[in-house]
Amino acid sequence: MADYGEAIHLRPDDANAYNYRGVAYAGIGQFDKAIEDFDNAILLQPENVGALNNRGSVFDSIGEYDKAIADFNKAIEIKPDYAEAYSNRGNAYTDERQYDKAIADYTQALRLDPDDAGTFYNRGVRYLDKGRFDEAISDFGQALRVRPNLAEAYNGRGIAYDSKSEEELAIADFDQAIRLKPDYAEAYTNRCFSRAIAGQLLPALADCNQSLALRANDAATLNNLGLVHLKLNDPRAAIADYDSVLATNPNDASSLYGRGLARKRSGDVNGGEADMHAAMAIQSDLADQFEKWGITGKSESEKMPNQADGGRKNAR
Repeated sequence: MADYGEAIHLRPDDANAYNYRGVAYAGIGQFDKAIEDFDNAILLQPENVGALNNRGSVFDSIGEYDKAIADFNKAIEIKPDYAEAYSNRGNAYTDERQYDKAIADYTQALRLDPDDAGTFYNRGVRYLDKGRFDEAISDFGQALRVRPNLAEAYNGRGIAYDSKSEEELAIADFDQAIRLKPDYAEAYTNRCFSRAIAGQLLPALADCNQSLALRANDAATLNNLGLVHLKLNDPRAAIADYDSVLATNPNDASSLYGRGLARKRSGDVNGGEADMHAAMAIQSDLADQFEKWGITGKSESEKMPNQADGGRKNAR
């Protein structure tokens, strides 16, 4: 930092020196000082697209998305083939949850720079958000073409495969993510879920526990652990898992429904029904979702054979 200060002292009209020091300040989280330096660089050289792009990135980091987008717009106006500015504007649109605009910007960035692994990854995540799983799988694959050791891309592709009920492919990708990044808690959580759906219950249990060892009290992991315990026919453990989630988020519909199922299985039919009805008031498709995961809403007594009709199972 002192070197940049000395350069500015010797050449106070050097826009690039301000820009470089601004990047250094941004790198250590001193965003106000970074913005001040980028302001000076742009004042000295209004068409300095690097300073505009960098200031936009800092504005995005501190949640000032309109200012960020304005800077990226200006940089693109000056330099229409500036791939990084398109990618960064896509990030700002993502933060505003304007996913279609983000995808459009990532697409333009990739036309200009088809070997940008980060932009392929970011567009893949946005495709996941939109439920466009095949396109997400393609983008994560392209990210891995450029950066074969990008653990996050394996994790993202695994989520997309899981969303298509392709658990074996999902598990294989989560395996790779964990191989590359052994402390990757999210990948353990995701592999726990995929293994649970695939019926690999003890390995799933180990994955969720490993994730919690890395990231204690994580709601998504506890929710998945509740599912594993339901499948292991351990409703009391499942109730404890779901209780932990609901203690901090009482409107978590999946945990509320899962706890209802566990309560019914442990004999608390009324409490279970109350939880399940409350959950479905929040998310109406939960019964279908849990059935897809191999768990129905019937209590054990409701699943007993009907003796009056010769043992025919009750309709579900």
